[in-house]
Amino acid sequence: MEAPNTTAGGKLLPCDLDDACSTLDCDAIMDDYSEALLAGPEGVDFVAHYCGLQYLCKPASEADEDG
Repeated sequence: MEAPNTTAGGKLLPCDLDDACSTLDCDAIMDDYSEALLAGPEGVDFVAHYCGLQYLCKPASEADEDG
């Protein structure tokens, strides 16, 4: 999957390639806020950047099994 563009049109780097990226507990964030985050483009950019594209592609049923 190709890296998505930001709302400004630039390429969104994955967190592991961005030196200024903070480490987050993405599993906990997605468990609590996935519906709200994935509802808009800024939230999708946030998830892709800080957590990785695998969190955008993870089916909801799989996310429920992990928790």
